[in-house]
Amino acid sequence: MRERKITLLGPEGTNVSIFFLFLIFNVISWFTLFVLTEGIELNFNNILIRQIVFTLLSVGVFFLLTYISIENLRKYTDSFFIIIVILLAALLRTTPKAGVRRWFDLGPIDFQPSEFAKVIVVLFIANFFIQRKSKYPLFLYLGLILMLILQQPDLGTSIIIGFVIFSMIFVSEIKIRNFVLIVLLVILAFFLFLEAGLINENQLDRINSFFSVDEDFQQSQSKLLISSGSLFGQYFELEKVSKIFVPVETTDFIFAAYAYNFGFIGVLLILFLWFVFFFRLTQILSISNSDFDKFVITGFITLLAFQIIVNISTITGLLPLTGLPFPLLSLGGSSMVSTAVIFGITNRIFIENNLVI
Repeated sequence: MRERKITLLGPEGTNVSIFFLFLIFNVISWFTLFVLTEGIELNFNNILIRQIVFTLLSVGVFFLLTYISIENLRKYTDSFFIIIVILLAALLRTTPKAGVRRWFDLGPIDFQPSEFAKVIVVLFIANFFIQRKSKYPLFLYLGLILMLILQQPDLGTSIIIGFVIFSMIFVSEIKIRNFVLIVLLVILAFFLFLEAGLINENQLDRINSFFSVDEDFQQSQSKLLISSGSLFGQYFELEKVSKIFVPVETTDFIFAAYAYNFGFIGVLLILFLWFVFFFRLTQILSISNSDFDKFVITGFITLLAFQIIVNISTITGLLPLTGLPFPLLSLGGSSMVSTAVIFGITNRIFIENNLVI
């Protein structure tokens, strides 16, 4: 029997499990960042304070989206796509940071358009499919997005978006032979980009070093840090195991820091929570009568699950380094807010399908 609807700072039917999972992931991030900062200072340069501010902003975004109907969201999807293309193109005119152009410098914070491009691509493809348009112009539009992101350069995000595109095409009505043809064209495009020098040498060096005899320093340090966490982690231990140095520990390699502090049990916990979230999303696929909802949910599941898998695989040495953050765990406002957009849209889909807990 379906339980009564619940109103929680949002429209009737707000899905409590979705909202609280979102909060739990944020709180886990706070605890992880707490031990990576030297004390708590009430200024925006402190990584914990920054993350808490990003969380508050993200919660606001979450509830804002619960009031926007999916039909209205669909109506402006093309406009969102045009805006993100303009932002990605403008980004290439900015001054490089650490050899890349991925962020707009907005004073105390950096804005990364590619994080939002991932979400917009899902909505754009879903809207394109239900309008029954020819699939071939779609590939031109998506190819433009991928090319702009590759120029930053950001191979990791390009791969994520490419995988999302394939997953959504696979569940669409496109014929298998056309799907195979698309795969072959993408492989051909990769080698053409490689020959034309559109793939950055640093990205190629990461791939080459992965297949070399010598193990990557960052990945070897990450594996040592993870193994030091043992079963229950070092967070509550008085006599901690000596901590291993790992670069970019608050962003790309934060899962290694999390595993060190909370151990194997903590790893199982966070993966179980993500499994619960994905399971909730699959319920939409079985009850919704909206093809748009189904395409969007498929895209979101692929986007988040693949990003988690890739992040864990890179820090454990199973894949070359990509620089992808772990959703709602890594420090970063753009990543957190874009993930809040996913949770907010998901919550709205639950509301409109009358699926509550």
